[in-house]
Amino acid sequence: MKYLNSGFLHTLYLVLLVGLFMCFSSQYSDAQVYLFSPPVKLGENVNSPAEESMPLISPLGDKLYFVRTFYEFNIGGKLSGQDIWVSTRNELGQWEPATNQLININNQRNNAVIGFNTDGTALYLLNSYRPNTTKIHGIAKSIRVGNEWSKPYDIRITGLESENSFIGFYMNPTEDVLFISMNAPGSYGEEDLYVSIKGENGRWSKPENLGATINTKGFEISPYLAPDGETLFFSSDGHDGFGGADIYMAKRLYDSWIIWTKPINLGSDINSEGFEAYLSIYDNKEAYFVSNKGGEFADIYMSEIILKEDKIEVAEINKSKYKLTESEIQELLGFPLNRTIYFEFGSFNVAPSSRELIYFLANKLVENPDYNIELVGHTSEEGTEDFNKALSLNRAKEVAKYFEEFGISPDRISTKGMGETRPVVTEGTEDELAKNRRVEIYFTK
Repeated sequence: MKYLNSGFLHTLYLVLLVGLFMCFSSQYSDAQVYLFSPPVKLGENVNSPAEESMPLISPLGDKLYFVRTFYEFNIGGKLSGQDIWVSTRNELGQWEPATNQLININNQRNNAVIGFNTDGTALYLLNSYRPNTTKIHGIAKSIRVGNEWSKPYDIRITGLESENSFIGFYMNPTEDVLFISMNAPGSYGEEDLYVSIKGENGRWSKPENLGATINTKGFEISPYLAPDGETLFFSSDGHDGFGGADIYMAKRLYDSWIIWTKPINLGSDINSEGFEAYLSIYDNKEAYFVSNKGGEFADIYMSEIILKEDKIEVAEINKSKYKLTESEIQELLGFPLNRTIYFEFGSFNVAPSSRELIYFLANKLVENPDYNIELVGHTSEEGTEDFNKALSLNRAKEVAKYFEEFGISPDRISTKGMGETRPVVTEGTEDELAKNRRVEIYFTK
């Protein structure tokens, strides 16, 4: 495991990243959009004073498999290899104390689960099971027999050649696509991401590099293919990010496994100045990943997922135009960004902290003269209906002034006040209810 600190902070991510939207290329009008809740560190039944990594949930959602490193209770002790640990989810949804008592699949070398089949009756593993060697020889497979796992057997991958011992894998549940992280002849930098496909004859293709869109002069590790079969998550220190290694997302194009959209950083809710990697998803509801932002070693975190559909809609104000989808806005802005301006109670003054967001968006409008914006104002429920209607419109108009001062023509800006009719929060604390006092910014074309 390597922890490299690039020292590079992507300053644009400091602009009101209240919510994180993972958005895809504009050619996908029906693409899924993931919204992550603030992550929560799992408790001591899973995390320990040692290093946790590579979390994967079993297909039934009842087992969390992960790796521990530098742990005194690993087989062979603290300075031996990595062990696979597993925690069981109880009826209350809580993770029970993890165990490494996994006959046949833990030894004194580096052990890890790299995938399951669709019903969870097979495990794919790092192949640390050949005798008389400590080198990783690709991958292996173990079959569940009752409550135990069989002795793993080799899965042969043609042309699997790593220049060093840092090698990682992810097998998709249909058992026909294998992602590999390794430094091989022809790699762009350190570890690159590769893909191998299982043919109709049952043989695996020679690993193919995913190309310069994904791979950099740095390292790319911890590949994971989302349940949609289209979205790749991985960790890298070579793309613009917050720190040592960040988690990114890219979507494959044209049904190809080597043509991908530009990777998108998952933002400051997930990534930090430290090391983040090994994101995986269960049932499109939970995302698990590791981070060392809490200390020297990495721990496992969980974030809930809300899926939305990215569909074309008629513009809110000007019905002759259409509202850009989140995918199209992602393409326009270059990274995920919450485009909401918040206000103090009873005020329509734009806070200085929000002006940076307006100027950034105005720059995009200058660069893209075919696009327009709609500014939709809202209020909380305090005050009369007429007062709130006027206040919400004034908020939208005040935001419009800043765009106009930046040189955006008024005929490219539409404003509307919705008053108190569309709250985003109906119950909660004062800070939560304050989210209703806002102006939402939409792009139209």
